[in-house]
Amino acid sequence: MSYILKIGFFLILFISIMPNLFAQDEGILHINETISIRELLDHRKSLNFQRDRKLKVWSVQLLLSRDKYLATKKVSEIKKRLKYVTSKIDWFYEAPYYRIYAGGFYTKLDAITLLNQVLESYPNAIVFKNTEAKPSDM
Repeated sequence: MSYILKIGFFLILFISIMPNLFAQDEGILHINETISIRELLDHRKSLNFQRDRKLKVWSVQLLLSRDKYLATKKVSEIKKRLKYVTSKIDWFYEAPYYRIYAGGFYTKLDAITLLNQVLESYPNAIVFKNTEAKPSDM
């Protein structure tokens, strides 16, 4: 009895899929795009190509210093020490401090994941909202 049900099920499935198989053979694709969607896509594209565009992302602050020389020196040391970190490691100045940061993440959860990876080496590391990130940092 179950064998007959299985054959019936596959027969019904085959019959329901059959019209779709023949429709795909034609190779014709019709796209109806509304004007508002095209305008939104064009606007987004123009935003992506702005040179001075800043993003609000989550980053991990590894070190905070008032000494620019120390900050630039530490960036190269941190890059060598944290080779397994694939995100960008850099510094930026926000008066009166130089911040060494790693990453640019859209979600705080991703930044916390990186924080947990570097916390052993940098116990004072914190997650912060980075407003100075550029699209190239992502």
